[in-house]
Order: sequence, then C-alpha cells, then structure tokens
Amino acid sequence: MKLLFTSFSFLIFNLAIAQYKQQPRIQKRDFPAGIYMTMDDVISKKPSSTEEITLKISEEFDFIKYLPEQAFFYFKANDKKVKTPLALSYKGEMYFQTYRKYTNKKDKGYDPDEYSRFCKVTSYGRFLYFEESMRGLWSKALLGNLNSATYSMAGNIKGMVLDVENKELNILRNCEDLNDFLKQHQISEIECNSDQLTIGDLRVIIDEINKPEEL
Repeated sequence: MKLLFTSFSFLIFNLAIAQYKQQPRIQKRDFPAGIYMTMDDVISKKPSSTEEITLKISEEFDFIKYLPEQAFFYFKANDKKVKTPLALSYKGEMYFQTYRKYTNKKDKGYDPDEYSRFCKVTSYGRFLYFEESMRGLWSKALLGNLNSATYSMAGNIKGMVLDVENKELNILRNCEDLNDFLKQHQISEIECNSDQLTIGDLRVIIDEINKPEEL
C-alpha cells in the first residue's frame, strides 16, 4: 500500500494520533531571545547568554518578510562567528545546529555539510522539527537543482526532530526510521515506502502530529 495523503488518509491519521493529544506542546513563544548552549538549556527554555547576535547568509534575502531557514550567526560586539551553542532564539525564531553529541545513537554516522550553520525550526508542537543538509561520513549525495520538497528521504536533506522526552535530536532518515520513532512515542505507524516518501511528505506528517489540540 502506498502512502497517499488524501483527506480520507488524514481522517484516519487524525484518529490514530488522537491517543496522545494530551502531550505537552512546545510553542515558538516559549523561548526567550538568546543563546542556548546545551540541551538542558533548551529543555528548561532558559538561555545561557543574552549577548546580541546577528545573522549572515551568502545570498540576497528579504529579511523584512521572513528569516532564512539556514544561516550563520555572528556576535554583534566583535563580529565573531557563533560556533558552539546547540540553539539560538533570534527575532522570535528558534534555530538549531546539529551536534553528534546530541543525536540518537543510530544517527552518529551523519554530519552537516557545513559546520556552525543553524537551521530554523519550521514546526512546533510535541516535537520541534527542522531540516539540515546532511552527509554520511562515507559519502555525500548529489541532488542537483531539484525542488527540496521532492527529495527522497534517502537524499542529503534530512528532517530532524528535537525529542524533548529523550533529550536528543533524531534524524528521520527513511520509513523504517520514522516508524521506529513513532512507535517509541506511542504513535501509530505509517505504511510507506522509503523510495517514494519525500521530505514534503515528512513535513506533512510532522505538522499533523504537532497540530494543537482541538477544543
């Protein structure tokens, strides 16, 4: 059976995930502006520093309308690159960088293709979700100029979740990995094929899980 995201599928999916709707939900406004050095800082929602920072990217960008999904940050006082924090809260957006120290043990063989780059959280709720360009330590995928939403999950764009309950970052690499994660958190598994499941599909799944409770 192929994974099809129709309105009927979403109805079934909503019924399947109703069992855990009472889980605590993380919101964007939960994080005061500042620098979060460790996982404990993130979980406690208390920045370890409020030193002013700014971001830089390598191409033109309309910062007035929105913030980029990936960026390098610099301290305003001395223009030095921000390298070591796990996360930053900047202008109301939460950004993470990927540390092997904090990743699930099955994901230790992956690194970002650029270090000290921070990625914006794009979905809040039970889990925080963001995407990073990752490479296995043994190779790097070459994907050309494809739309990122159509990338297979086997490509180098990886969906990642902050799992507060286990204090770790989890890379959702394929269907088996996704279903292991769902099962671990008492969420119904999804029948799917890793060759067909795309990053766009994964975004839809995470957004559905993260939906606020209906009154």
